[in-house]
Amino acid sequence: MAKILVTENVHPVGPDLLRAAGHQLVFADRDMDIIRREIVDADAVFVRIIDLDEALLSTAKNLKVISKHGVGYDNIDIEYCKRRSIPVTLAVGSNSQSVAEHTFALMMALAKNLIPVSRAYAQIGFAAKNSAPGMEVAGKTVGIIGLGHIGTRFAHMCAGGFGMKVLAYDPYIQSAPEGVELTYDLEGLLRQSDVVSLHCNLTDETRHILNRERIALMKPTAILLNCARGPMVEQDALVDALQSGRLAGAGLDVTDPEPVPEGSPLFEIPNLIITPHYAPTTREASIRVSEIGCQNILDVFAGKDPEGRLV
Repeated sequence: MAKILVTENVHPVGPDLLRAAGHQLVFADRDMDIIRREIVDADAVFVRIIDLDEALLSTAKNLKVISKHGVGYDNIDIEYCKRRSIPVTLAVGSNSQSVAEHTFALMMALAKNLIPVSRAYAQIGFAAKNSAPGMEVAGKTVGIIGLGHIGTRFAHMCAGGFGMKVLAYDPYIQSAPEGVELTYDLEGLLRQSDVVSLHCNLTDETRHILNRERIALMKPTAILLNCARGPMVEQDALVDALQSGRLAGAGLDVTDPEPVPEGSPLFEIPNLIITPHYAPTTREASIRVSEIGCQNILDVFAGKDPEGRLV
């Protein structure tokens, strides 16, 4: 029997698999005191977004696997795990559809001015009909940065559903699906796109990939979407662009820092929609990610190579 630390709340379908296999589970519910105490002799950690840095991981004497509840791994010290030969697994594909749909929903809400018009209707009545016009997305150009599982799904929605021209920047691939034009010119993508959407992993290379200079290249009528990781966007530059009218709108499911501090100007910007890392939060995805993440733990214990192994 192994001891498995579950750092945050997850759908019970995964933990039920672990219990059925005879393992002991400890649920921390984001309580760092519990996490620091229980990780010391844990055989596995099932983690969502709690930081597992070297200082914490170095106290874990029995750790045999870290399973990520999701696919973003910037909260895990991967280099430490490599040095210690600790397997790290991802729940690959588990929430791709949910995040792609959330991204699409943000795009449509911003293009159609849904939130400001709805608020205006409540405040001034039917005169809200005379609000600034929205934008049709059909035939427009969407630029996707990162063409992995999520970026590819979002590309299909845009191209297949609305006939949008899809440009994709991803220096790590050599070909793109039908209907997607692959480019290695990020600045050119930003200049051409009516919508720009981030779908890459957070690395040293992608941190502030959209900095002040690159945001300035975007059309003033463009929309920026980020359902990947907050630090990919230079947030002060984005705020300035939105407040000055240099950018038409933005939809963020992730921020830097996260969570957003109380009183942040982000909450006061009318052409910004911000959600609390909510994109993967659907019934369907919560089941898939819990089940896949816990199956990854069982596979490692059984000596198998899980599909989502990163390290």
